[in-house]
Amino acid sequence: MEKTIYFIRHGYALHNKLFWDIGKRAYCEYRDTPLLEEGYNQAKGLNSTWKELNNIQLVVVSPCTRTLHTAEFVFKNQNIPMIAKDFLIEYPIGGHEICNHRYDLDHLKHLYPYIDFNNNPQSLIWPDRVESIRNLNDRIETMFDWIGQRRETTIAIVSHSSFIGQMKDKKIGDESNELKHCHPYKIIVNYSHKKKFISMREIKE
Repeated sequence: MEKTIYFIRHGYALHNKLFWDIGKRAYCEYRDTPLLEEGYNQAKGLNSTWKELNNIQLVVVSPCTRTLHTAEFVFKNQNIPMIAKDFLIEYPIGGHEICNHRYDLDHLKHLYPYIDFNNNPQSLIWPDRVESIRNLNDRIETMFDWIGQRRETTIAIVSHSSFIGQMKDKKIGDESNELKHCHPYKIIVNYSHKKKFISMREIKE
């Protein structure tokens, strides 16, 4: 079975701006950083210009504030089901980089009642040690396996730079050549009859 997946990095957020001002400390100063005005405008712009928007059957989003807000504005007035999944959270989980530490589900469900947060733990475990690249690769594999069990064939994933970069290019942390904000990267994924991820290719448009 072939599926078309659009991977979308969130809009420009507070820690993205602070990185150029104070370096990697920006990732440790604020928990679950929000979008800035530029980020909202990027999401609104994709909503008004993306030709494939009406073809999306399902939106899967990282439950961080900046990705939730991005999904909210990119898919505004589209009446597309949205599901939040912890496996999409930015790398790394753990350590001092609290910009990736989402809030508890009770708080998120109150703010985003139209998004399905079921099957995630109430609180995100935040260990002292940061996760490894192997842990990240496991999360990426979990995502592909989960998608393979869905009936939808055209799906949008709203996630983060390092998660998407590792997924499609095995590359993380190149701040001078980073992924675009609110740009749909198109990936074709093939599954076997057992719904196991077997191959993928990026479509440049």
